[in-house]
Amino acid sequence: MTKYSIVIYVYGRVQGVGFRYQTYHWAKKNKLVGYVRNMNDGSVKIVACGDDTQIKMLTHWLEQGGPPGAKIEHFQSQFCEVEEMADFSIRH
Repeated sequence: MTKYSIVIYVYGRVQGVGFRYQTYHWAKKNKLVGYVRNMNDGSVKIVACGDDTQIKMLTHWLEQGGPPGAKIEHFQSQFCEVEEMADFSIRH
């Protein structure tokens, strides 16, 4: 099965609303590996690795508004080199 890695920067009200925690649980439930972290500019960075369906589900979830409490204004995504990661984590 082909694995893809994607980097997504999410903008809007995405810090201080449980975004990382809820993204972490969503990713674990959907068997993605990677990480989520707050950025200094107020955005959140998600690096996710999975198959085509999993990546599409993630972008669809963000298009639908992501976690409750967040207000996503927009996000930018691009595919990147597949990083070998064993799990999904919250990075600080």
